[in-house]
Order: sequence, then structure tokens, then C-alpha cells
Amino acid sequence: MERIHGFDALRAIAMWLGVVLHSIIVYKETPEINWPHDSAVGWLFLDWLYEYIHIFRMPLFFLVAGFFARMVITRSGHRVFIAKRFKRIIIPFLFGVVILVPLSLFPFHFNNYFHNQRLDLVQAIKMSSLQLFKWNGLLHLWFLYYLIFFYIFSLLFDFISGTEHNVSKWIRNYLNIISLTKVVVLTFILFLLLFLFGVKVPPVYTGIKPNLLYILYYGFFYVLGWLLQINLKGFTSLDKYSWALIAGGTILSIFTFYFSFSFFPLVIFLSALQTVLLVIGLACFFVTYFKSESRIWKYFSDSAYWVYLVHLFFVVSFQVLFINSSVPPVIRLPLVLILTFIATLLSYRYLVRYTVVGKYLHGERIKS
Repeated sequence: MERIHGFDALRAIAMWLGVVLHSIIVYKETPEINWPHDSAVGWLFLDWLYEYIHIFRMPLFFLVAGFFARMVITRSGHRVFIAKRFKRIIIPFLFGVVILVPLSLFPFHFNNYFHNQRLDLVQAIKMSSLQLFKWNGLLHLWFLYYLIFFYIFSLLFDFISGTEHNVSKWIRNYLNIISLTKVVVLTFILFLLLFLFGVKVPPVYTGIKPNLLYILYYGFFYVLGWLLQINLKGFTSLDKYSWALIAGGTILSIFTFYFSFSFFPLVIFLSALQTVLLVIGLACFFVTYFKSESRIWKYFSDSAYWVYLVHLFFVVSFQVLFINSSVPPVIRLPLVLILTFIATLLSYRYLVRYTVVGKYLHGERIKS
């Protein structure tokens, strides 16, 4: 089976959208808990954009992760899978928790001491530095934490059932074609899960204690990706509807954002439907239109993991720098995005791509 370049591109997009998501938080009209807030901007449009990206980005990522997990296991076996994931996921996770998370939180602490508590510059830096040695949760690396759980579950399931077990054969037959009816079934399953926990979308949680909602919700999409790898052709039978699915999910997002509903089960159902439409639509779109390998997309795909690991320090540092500054509010968000884009890609190019760090994150790359 050839590598699915569309899923490579999709994984990269999910990572890069994390940079966009975290860049716009500060400039929303509604402040986000534990985040700086720039009241000079406060655009309502960004509140919608934040919710729109948030509802499909991580489900997409876990779907792709499940797809590639089964692909590696069936191609190379358990030992190779464990070795690769230990090198690519567990080591970066441990390094990130010890080094990257404290550094990423520095501008958060500085904003609190300097802007909120109004300490002088030297004292704010000193107090922020002391916070580097305290436990502050997993921050944006929570997704690696849950990936480790899902990989363990995958190995146990595959070891017990076997890739050619009757279960896989039944699934392959069932996924012979993904119809709109099956999209409704997925929506109903997701609705029941969210209704059980009484939430529209999983709230942000970065603690070390495993969150059952996260395991079930993101595990749902991880398993979906695993199943799609069994029969990708059945999944891409919806490729002709990809634009309609994306458009439907987007229109539904706008509709639910600007109109409030008092009947909460309806809110949960619309959220589940929107999520399924966007996840399936975007996955079909990328598999259909990104079939061939592109050097540009390959580079962005290679860099996406590193960019996501380190971007938060740059994003929040620039955001805090522009608060109460002479920089016109209308260009603060574009500047944050551009400066972060430049800083993270430069760090990737000269500190990661052709170094031992790059070997761990995406394998060895040879200079052309």
C-alpha cells in the first residue's frame, strides 16, 4: 500500500492550525481563562473562528494518528511500531514536559506579573523565572499524552485479535462504501457520547490525571482512523461530497454561533453533526486532492511537529509584547502569525531538520 500523501498534508494542517488557534485566543472578544487578553482588539469574528477550528482540529489529528498507527503495525509489526513511536512520541513528550512546557509558560507568567499585578520589569522577570521550576500541567502537549494511551490500546487490540481476524474482515466489508447514512450513524454515536457527559465539546484539560471524556471522545476518532485504514477506498467513496460536507459543517458552525438554543440536547446534536461533517469532509478532500507528493507540502509536513512543540513560547511572547504597545491593534494578530511563522521555521531549519532532533521527530533528512 502506498503512503497516503493527503493524510500527511492533513496532519500537517492540523498541527499548523494549532498555531492559528493559539494566536487568535488573545484577540477574541471573550477572554479565555488563564490566557492574556488584548482588550484593544476584541473581534467577535475571532470568537467564531476559534470555535470553528477547535471543533474539528484535534478530532482530525487523532483520526490521522489512528490511520497511520494501524498502517505501521500491519506493515512493519509490533516491534518496529513500538520503536518508532517511542522515538517519535514518548521521547519528545518527556523532553517537552521537562523543557518546553516551562519555557512556553514563561510569557504567561510574565503577563500575569507585569500586566495584571503591575510589578516592575525586573521583578516580573524574576518571579516568572521562579515558576519554571514548578509543575504547570501538560499545556499543549496533552495530545501526546493521550496518543501514548491509544497506542497501548492499539497494540493490545491487535495482539489479541490479529490484523486478519474476522473482526477486521467484517469491518472491511462494512466499510466497502461510506454512505451519508453511515455519517448519520457516526453523528448519533458522537451525540450520545457528548450527551452522556453533558458537554457540547470537550473542555480544555491539560492535567496529568487521565480524563475519561478525552479518552472516549478522541479515542472515537482514533478508532475511526484505524478502521478507515482497513478500507480506505470505502471511505473515499464520499469524495464527491467533500465540498458539500465542508460547506455544510461551516454553515452549521456560523448558524449555531450566532443563534442560541435553550434546548441543550439540540445544541449537542448540532455540535456532533458539525464535527462529523467537517472531519469527514476535510479528510475526503485532502485524500482526493493531495494524492501526489509535493516538495513544499513535504517540507511543511516535516516542520509541523517541531513548530507545534515550540510555537506557544513565540506566540504568547509576541502577544504579550504587543499588549498596551504602540502597535496598531488591527495588525497585531497578523504580526503574531508572521513573526511566529518566521521564528519557528528558522529554528526548524537550523536547529532541527538536519540534526539529531530531526532524526527523532521525522527521520533523517539529507541536504540537497
